Amino acid sequence: MTVLDIRKLVLLREVGARGSIAAAAQALNYTRSAVSQQLSALESETGTALLDRGSKRAGLTPAGRMLVTHTERVLAQLEEAEAQLVARDGKVTGELRVGVPLHEGPALLVPALNRLRKSHPELRITLHGVHPDEGRQTVRLGRLDAVLASGYSHVPEPRVPGLYEEELISDRIRLAIAPDHPLAQAEEPRTLAEFAEQPWLLDRTSGLGQLALHVCAGAGFVPDIVSDIGDMQAVFGLVSLGWGVALVPDLVPDRPGHPVTRIPLKDIRPIRRITLVVRKGTLTSPPVAALLPAVREAADGLRRATAD
Repeated sequence: MTVLDIRKLVLLREVGARGSIAAAAQALNYTRSAVSQQLSALESETGTALLDRGSKRAGLTPAGRMLVTHTERVLAQLEEAEAQLVARDGKVTGELRVGVPLHEGPALLVPALNRLRKSHPELRITLHGVHPDEGRQTVRLGRLDAVLASGYSHVPEPRVPGLYEEELISDRIRLAIAPDHPLAQAEEPRTLAEFAEQPWLLDRTSGLGQLALHVCAGAGFVPDIVSDIGDMQAVFGLVSLGWGVALVPDLVPDRPGHPVTRIPLKDIRPIRRITLVVRKGTLTSPPVAALLPAVREAADGLRRATAD
């Protein structure tokens, strides 16, 4: 009976997540040929084709995807075993790598992490900027230990295996328009269809952009996209100058010196959910076990502050 090499299985998992051998090799600091040779050896050991080499981007065959599913479970169990061993002495030490989306992320995470650092001075906490739509995979692949991530109503979210996700807070999404826009002084919520002829700012590749496309289609129009910049502070600057309109979550702070008016929508009520994402196998590790209640407390404080 052949015992599969966990290192080769991790390479296969990385190719499945990255979409190509070259991308996986770059992420792991290997040469492309080294990764290819290891995966060819894995195919020989299993007697099964695991990579679909029929296209320019090497995807996984059904057998490859099945093997990655089992790999995720094995890695989670190994990580949980390691976490339980470390937790035996009750100390919170080591390094906790936390992904923070720009703008509203620090307001939610940094107060919690400050308290955590004071309570556990032997724990090293490092912050890493992440794109809102890449955080889950970054945690899944072990680049980070925890990340704030976003999900949107009306937008289906594929399940990412091996992750534990806890909702912390949600906020409403409104339409941002320039202060001198004809509807800026409107006292009543407006319908989305009233902005069908307006230029729009949205990034099609982001969750928020996908939400905008979905609700615009529901309102009976295709938005005229004049900017695909995803950075929300840049979006605020463009909106304030009258370049277009954009959907923005309530917890994203205004950009100083670039005022906008946020309009509630009458026909829809889109919501963003902010969650904390960690790997299931790390839930019992002392750093993550200490992080979860600290972030919950910070989220409760932010929820009370925004409700006042």
